[in-house]
Amino acid sequence: MSILSTGLEKLQHFALAPTAVRTTNLDGTAVDLNDYEGDVVLILDVASGGTSTLDVKIQSADTSGGSYSDVTTAFFRAGAEVASAAVAFAQASTTASKQFLVFPKGAAKRWIKAVSTTSSSSHTYSINAVGVKKYV
Repeated sequence: MSILSTGLEKLQHFALAPTAVRTTNLDGTAVDLNDYEGDVVLILDVASGGTSTLDVKIQSADTSGGSYSDVTTAFFRAGAEVASAAVAFAQASTTASKQFLVFPKGAAKRWIKAVSTTSSSSHTYSINAVGVKKYV
């Protein structure tokens, strides 16, 4: 993973979905990956108390307002490699859950966003990321 071989000063945090109680599906705000390189680390933090299931995946597009599709590649979820599939967190339910996954930036188009589906209830959660800024 390229993050481990890069100085920590190049790491930058960006939020895909700030902490909030959500009662509907999330169609997140797009983030431009143009100034990043290497791997992207995503963190899903779900509070306990949800009363249904929560599924979160990553989508990408060539432009901010473009047509988004699932990012599909081999990636790491909770430290284990997942064969080529949609970049997604494991399904969360009613208990607290903190998950991470890592995917190569090159597997996505320029813009990424998080999307979620919930099966009819509310969940409190956030989705954050850490990436390596390019040298300019």
